[in-house]
Amino acid sequence: MKRNRFFFMVLFFFSLFLLAVFTFLLPTEEFSQVENRVLAQKPHFSFQEMKDGRFQTGLSDFLSDQVPFRTTWIKANTKVQKLTGRKEINEVYLGKDHYYFQKFTDQSYSASRMIGIFRMIEGMTQRQSVPVTMMLVPSPGTVLSDKLPRNAPYYNANLVYDTAKQLLSCKVLDLRETFRDHAADTQLYYRTDHHWTSQGAYLAYEEYCKLMGTEPKQYDLQEVSGDFYGTIYSKVLDGAAKPDSIMAPVDLPKMQVVYDNGTESHSFYHEEFLQKKDQYAYFFGGNWGKVTIKTEAPTKEKLLIIKDSFANSFVPYLLGDYGEITMVDLRYFKGNVEDVIQESGSTQILFLYETSNFLTDTGIVGLEPRGKAAP
Repeated sequence: MKRNRFFFMVLFFFSLFLLAVFTFLLPTEEFSQVENRVLAQKPHFSFQEMKDGRFQTGLSDFLSDQVPFRTTWIKANTKVQKLTGRKEINEVYLGKDHYYFQKFTDQSYSASRMIGIFRMIEGMTQRQSVPVTMMLVPSPGTVLSDKLPRNAPYYNANLVYDTAKQLLSCKVLDLRETFRDHAADTQLYYRTDHHWTSQGAYLAYEEYCKLMGTEPKQYDLQEVSGDFYGTIYSKVLDGAAKPDSIMAPVDLPKMQVVYDNGTESHSFYHEEFLQKKDQYAYFFGGNWGKVTIKTEAPTKEKLLIIKDSFANSFVPYLLGDYGEITMVDLRYFKGNVEDVIQESGSTQILFLYETSNFLTDTGIVGLEPRGKAAP
């Protein structure tokens, strides 16, 4: 009996050794189209990096990312865990009606840092002479809580919104009630991705217009893809997943889009991404540090949006409301935001972030005036 146990232990560790050897010998992949992320590469060895642990960490990441047949292993792992009744796999909740939710709890962010960020935004608001609006987009699990697994931990959104309303003197647009009222008859979020749908973005646009005292424009939506599997699906690769459809507003007014690399376009849409994994990048071709959009709208109003990727499918609805729109994504923009406000002549400022993104976004500290310490 002991001999058999010893034999299987040797076989097991020898298999792991062979797997590690094959991982080093086979060509490495730099990017995973399925997971839509950069993969870890072979770590650089030095005695200093081994001493401080960076080499071991890099080696672990490399072996995990470059393991042969990685996609097959992830699919098999998900199938086995589902058979055992698991409703959480790789920090993803397997929800009802084929919805997947990124796990995000009260322990996923720092409350003190959140307060510091709100105070930073308030400081910027006080320094500007133009009106500021904060749109915190509710997380999918906040609106679709009935589709979360039973007793699944999820963060307290009330605390975030209450803190925002307490610390900010600007308008705070709370979409939660409106979204809950429409969730039964409108798909507001993708099932397999963390973003809102174009239908959800339009509902937010209507509420934004109400807050600003303007009449929302009407747009027809057209399906541009029926086989979208988003970023949350990529973490579990569940064979039972149902693809999403991507809709986009059509017959948009004329525009000129200028990206921060100098390229120009007369459309928001990049159809080449519909043939790739990251189909949400159909809107603007993904995220940029700064994008300027000039329109033919009969108004002198100019809007600066400080945003995350949720704004990419929201901005098309604004074409008839502003003569110029500047989008700044602080994850990629390294300049001074207040310089952008002055240079663009913005007459309004909108912060647009999905709430859990906002709570963990490291780029937003770029709002702090130069020379001051960020929270």
